[in-house]
Amino acid sequence: MNHQVKKVLFIIAAVALVLVLLGSLPNMILFGLGALLTLWAGVRFKAVTHVGAKIVYGILAIIGIATMLSNIWALVGIVVAWLLFKGYMMYTGEKRDVEILNADGSRAGRSSFQQFDQVWQKFVNRR
Repeated sequence: MNHQVKKVLFIIAAVALVLVLLGSLPNMILFGLGALLTLWAGVRFKAVTHVGAKIVYGILAIIGIATMLSNIWALVGIVVAWLLFKGYMMYTGEKRDVEILNADGSRAGRSSFQQFDQVWQKFVNRR
């Protein structure tokens, strides 16, 4: 297949994926809000001891779970966003490496982690 044809097909696929992503954006927002409500209500449910408060937080957690399940199409949007990112990285050919810094902000060399046992022993002996 010609390089120009591949490029056009890739652009068409990217535009279609962006449209799907934009269409599922409200579902993604409500899915996230439902997850946050469920998490918050679950933490509060475990923290309180009064039965009435447990009932209220349990109902709030159920509402959050129902919100998440009613917006399950948000997972399609998340997968599409991941596909767009991977496609862009594949198309540009960029391979970004993670830069690891030492505690003082200097760049860590490759040998920094090879001597971990020695550094750990120094730390333990110092205590």
